[in-house]
This record gives sequence, structure tokens and C-alpha cells, in this order.
Amino acid sequence: MKKPIIVLGIGELGSVFARAFLKNNHPVYPITRTTDIDELRTSIDPEFILICTGEADLQSALKSIPNEWKDRVAMMQNELLPRDWTAHNLTNPTIISVWFEKKKGTDSKVLISSPTYGKKAQILVDALALIDIPAHILTSPDELLFELVLKNLYILTTNIAGISIEPNATVDTLHNQHLTLMRNVSNDILTLQTQLAKQTFDAQKLEQGMIKAFQGDLTHQCMGRSAPARLKRTLELAKSFNLSLPTLEDIAGQTL
Repeated sequence: MKKPIIVLGIGELGSVFARAFLKNNHPVYPITRTTDIDELRTSIDPEFILICTGEADLQSALKSIPNEWKDRVAMMQNELLPRDWTAHNLTNPTIISVWFEKKKGTDSKVLISSPTYGKKAQILVDALALIDIPAHILTSPDELLFELVLKNLYILTTNIAGISIEPNATVDTLHNQHLTLMRNVSNDILTLQTQLAKQTFDAQKLEQGMIKAFQGDLTHQCMGRSAPARLKRTLELAKSFNLSLPTLEDIAGQTL
């Protein structure tokens, strides 16, 4: 039996990771809202702790990590960038950019292979392979940053553009029938990502990566239930940097 892994947040994705770890002979300890983390801290020595909360709960989750575990934290959220973890004194966290989805009552659906980086990356890749979810290891922090921005671009562009087009529109519809809107939204998102990451990115390469992800599931619906919250959160971030995002502001003016 291998060392235990803690999963903070046993929602749909957390349950997928837990099953993968169990199949790879790691005992899994969940942290829920009723868990006494201090009691858990004194009773086990985990391989790592994977934070599977939603984006809005990430900061409070990171604050709850005991000092003894700060050198073995892994994260898998959307809208994730280094600025989200650097303030918490974590030592080289492991990050996976998740390109599979899990909805209640259905099996996992893979779009493309999920890139991961960090000292626990191999464990993630090996465990997910046991439940037929492909993942691969990146070789540098720069590669990781690009992959995080790519995922942010995908999720925010499809969700926010989906607010302003026909109900149940797919990514294929967005790309082939609303290309100008897709690019205008994407440009706004990239403007903010550049500010948040304090680095510029190859817009053409990012668009190519986004279209590759589209091809992984052409029927994937653009607008999830969290789309309005993502739009609101994005505009609040932009406002904090005095950034103008004209397409997103226009969409918000019409819908929020």
C-alpha cells in the first residue's frame, strides 16, 4: 500500500481523482466541510493534498492548508494562474490543467490530454491512466503557464461568448458561425490574462490550441451554468487593473 493522498473537496472531479488514486493503491482521505483538518494533520503523513474545490473557494482552501503540508499541494482549478498560489508560501505545488469533465450521473468525458507539472505530476499521470484519462508531464514552468492561460482562454471564451448567442450553442457553432465574436471575446480574455500573468503570449498559438480542444468535443456546449459568474468575476478583475474589455462589457450590458 502506498502513502495516502488527501482530496480536499469531493465533488464530481474530486471523486474522479479519488477513484484514480485508489486504483493506484493510494489510500484516500477526503476533506469535507465537517473534517477537522488539525486532527487529520496529526494522524497521517500524506503523499500530497489535491485541492478540488471550485475556483471561488480556492483561496480559502489554500489558507486552510497546515504548514506541514505546504510542500505537497496539488491544484486542478480552472481560471488558475501562479498569482493564485504564490501568496500562500507553497513549495513548488503540482498543477494539472484538467481537460476532462465529469457531470452528475455520467462518466468522465475527455477532450484532450491534461498537462501537469510539479514533483507529484507522475503520480497524477499514472493514476489517471488507470481510469483511461490521458495526462502528460510538462518540462518547465513556462510550459505550465502557457497551458494554464490556454485553459483559461478556452473556458472563459466559450462560456462568455455562449451568453450572447443562441441557447445550447456548441463550440463548433461558435467557431464556424460566430468567429468574429469568438476572437473578440478571446482578445479581451487574453488582455486580462497578460496583465494577471505579467507576461505576453502568442495569440495565434493560443487560438490554435483552443481550436484543438474544440475538436476534442465539437458538441460541447458553450454556456455552462457558471458562465454569468465567470463574466462578472472577469470584469471585476479587469476593473481592479483599470482595464477596458469592450466586448465583455457589451455582453454584460446586454445580459447581466
